[in-house]
Amino acid sequence: MSRQLLNLLRKCALRALVASLLLLASSPLMASPLPPGSVQGAAAENNPVGASLVFTTGFVPFVTATFNGSLRSNVYTNDTSNPFGPNALTFVYDLVNGPGSPDAIDRLTVSSFAGYQTDVSFTPVPGPIAPRTVTRSLNGAVVGFEFNVPGFPLVANSVATPLVVQTNAFNWTPSLASVIDGSATSVASLAPTAIIPEPATIALILGGLALLTSVRHRKPR
Repeated sequence: MSRQLLNLLRKCALRALVASLLLLASSPLMASPLPPGSVQGAAAENNPVGASLVFTTGFVPFVTATFNGSLRSNVYTNDTSNPFGPNALTFVYDLVNGPGSPDAIDRLTVSSFAGYQTDVSFTPVPGPIAPRTVTRSLNGAVVGFEFNVPGFPLVANSVATPLVVQTNAFNWTPSLASVIDGSATSVASLAPTAIIPEPATIALILGGLALLTSVRHRKPR
C-alpha cells in the first residue's frame, strides 16, 4: 500500500474520530416523550406521585397591559411516576389568571431544559383549565404549555391545571418563565441546572480538533 493512500486513510480515520467525539459531547439526551422541536397534544397524567417537595417559589405575581395573575413553581424529588427514576426531579407549575385580568392567557413557557429528557403533562383536576398542546423548542431549552385553542382559553379569574415536567435532572436552579398573550412578561421560576461539559470532555474535544488541524496542514512527502 502506497504512503499516499496510508496518509489518506489516516486522515479519514482522524476525521471520523473527532466527529464522533464532538457528537458524543454536544448532543443532548433526546430519548424523551417530548423531544426537541416537537408539538404534542397535552396528556393527562396523575403525577407527581408520592413526591417530596424540594422547593417552591410561592405564588409570584405578574402584571402586563393585557393580563395579570400569578405563577407558582415547585420542584419535587422521589416522584415514583417519574419515568427517569425516583431520584430525578419533577417540576410543577401552577398558573393563575387574575380576577381583574383584561384578557385570557395564551401560553406559558419555561426554560431551560436543554440537554435533558422530559416527560410533559398536566394533572387532571376538576375545574381548572387544562392546556391543549405542549411544545419544546428546537434546541430543547424551552418547554411550553398552550391554551390558545378555541373553547379552552385561560380566561380571567381562572386557574390552570398543574403543569408537570418530569426530567432526568438531579439539580435545579432559579430560572424564568414567560407568560404570553397580546403581550408577554417574565416571571421568576425554577428549572434544571444547565449542563456544563466536564473539563476532561472539553480537553478531549480540543485535542481532537488540534490533531485534525495538524493533519490537514501537514504537507505530503
